[in-house]
Formats: sequence, C-alpha cells, structure tokens
Amino acid sequence: MRTYRNRILTGFAIVFVIYAALLVLTNASDLLAHLRSYPWALFIPVIGLKAGAWFLRFWRWHYYLWVIGASQKISVGDSAILFVSGFAMVVSPGKLAELLKAVVLKVKTGVPVARSAPIVIAERVMDGVAVLAMLLLAYFLAGSAIDMGAYRLLVFLSGGLLVFGLVAVQIRPLAYIVLNLIHRLPMVKRLYHPLVDFYESSREIFHVRHVLPTGILGGVAHLLDALSFCIILSGFGLDITWTLYLQGVFITGLTAAIGALSGIPNGAGITEVTSSSMITAIIAPTHPGLTPAVALAAAMIEGFSHKWLRVLMGTVVAVVFRRRLFPPSVETALAEAETGPQRAHPVESEGMAA
Repeated sequence: MRTYRNRILTGFAIVFVIYAALLVLTNASDLLAHLRSYPWALFIPVIGLKAGAWFLRFWRWHYYLWVIGASQKISVGDSAILFVSGFAMVVSPGKLAELLKAVVLKVKTGVPVARSAPIVIAERVMDGVAVLAMLLLAYFLAGSAIDMGAYRLLVFLSGGLLVFGLVAVQIRPLAYIVLNLIHRLPMVKRLYHPLVDFYESSREIFHVRHVLPTGILGGVAHLLDALSFCIILSGFGLDITWTLYLQGVFITGLTAAIGALSGIPNGAGITEVTSSSMITAIIAPTHPGLTPAVALAAAMIEGFSHKWLRVLMGTVVAVVFRRRLFPPSVETALAEAETGPQRAHPVESEGMAA
C-alpha cells in the first residue's frame, strides 16, 4: 500500500506546484474576480450531468468485469465502490496507482492481476476512442464554427494510433512472436505466463463486439460532459445553442486527449491552459465578452467539475469504505507485492509466484 500511497502523494505535490505556477503566470486578481462573481447555482446541474457520466462509465467498468468473468464474483455495490474510489488514483504520475484496482479485485474475486489489469488500460483507450469519435463528429457538423488549426495533426495522428492499436492487438500470431521471444530470455522469461494472460485478456476486451458497446457508453458520457461545459459557459453570459454545444464537444474532447497524453497527474494545468486557449480561439471571436481572463475562469471551473470533483468523490468513498476495500487480505497482498523479490510490480510478483 505504501508504494501506491507515495505515488498519489507525489502526484498531489506535482499538482500543487503546477497550479501555483499557473497563478503566478496569470492575472490572478482578474481570475479570482470572475470566479467570485460566477453564479455558482449553475454548478448544481453540472454536478448532475457529471454524475450521469460517471454512472455510464461505471457500467462500462462492470461490463469489462463481465468480459473477464469477474462480475459474477463481486457484488454491484463492491464493484461501484472500487470504481469510484479509483477516481482518487488518477492523481498519481501516469495514473499508475489505478492498477491498485486490479490488486483489490484479485483478492475479492480471485481473478489474476494480469487478467484484470487490461481493464484499467481499456478504460483509458475507450475514453480516447469515444472522445476522438465525438470531436470529429462535432468538427464535421459544425463546419466553419470550429477551426482545428494546429491541433489537426494531433487529432488525426491520435486517431490513427488508436485504430492501429485496436487492430494490432487482434493479430495473435504477431503477439506470440514477441511473447515467445520473451520466453527465451533468461532475465524476463518468468514474466511469460502473466504476459500471456495479460495479452489474451486484452485481446478479448478490445474485440469489436466489446468495443462497440463500451464506445457508445463512453461517447454518451462525453456528450454529457460537453453539455455541462456549455452550462458553465452560460454563467458568463453565453446562450446555449447547437453551435456552442458542438464547440463544447470538440473543446472538451481535445482538452481531455491532451491532458491524457501529457502524463501530468490528472492533466493539472495542461487541460486548463488548453481549454482556455481553445475557448479564446474558437468561441471568443463571436462572443467579445469572453476575454482571456474569463476563458481561463471557465476552464478552471470546468477542470474542477471534470477532474477534481471526481478526485474528491473518490477520496471520500475510499476513506468511508476503507475496511471494505482494504481488508487484511488486501493489505497483505499489497505488502507482498511491494516487498517481494526485486520489489516487483504486482503483475510481475504474480508471475514469479506462478
């Protein structure tokens, strides 16, 4: 548990430094003035839409548990607690602490970490697929109301890489060429069996019959996020129109993609700067009241509702249900993973045990 806790604390430290630097580099007095005058009653429907998006993403998580044969071994309540508590783990650098969900799931269901860990990856990948699909749809529907500008290459390159990855993981002969090579190497051959489990689970999870329903769930969740973004902007005097909504779908999608690719804990600072820049470039030309300071204030509110509200929610759930999430058996499994030979990763430790 200590390793995962340290990763999360390191993430919070990095986040603090980033936001402190952001305040120093911006006009903090103007920003705070706009935040103080904001009609915060609008945050009530925003929270409701975010809760709806979380609900859809939870059912995607539980669907993945069904795919790997774990949903029958854990109650929906425990599955929901584990899913929501995972919100607090996204603060770790690279979101590595999210693998803690796989360790807890192993103790509760007996499903090997190597088989459940691909779910953590699948959640991120399918978020990317859904976001890119929605922002491209918004781009083509909005016409001249959205200008990709310098982001065009990033959008199409990311889309191409995701499609390539989803296709490549289905080519089993290619995967086993690599796996068999690993099996022959003395230093890493102990990882062969867990890596086989990891690959086979990934191949099943990313099969087209599972990509379609999980992609739809992720897409609808993103559309709810975009609507909440429009409600936030309405607090600064904008009318919610079809054009604004399409612009919101595009901006929130691209912001999420850049935040994820940055590797910064929870996209801290990166998403706010990206979002405010795109608000200024895409929406402000037809809304003169959207000054850079107003755009940054809107981006900060969106960042809190989209990222930090769920971190807060996950932390509360993790604390309230600590004993249910981390009974002695889980604590023992984590301690063994952290203090085992060569301080191996949980997946590696499992492989050595095999």
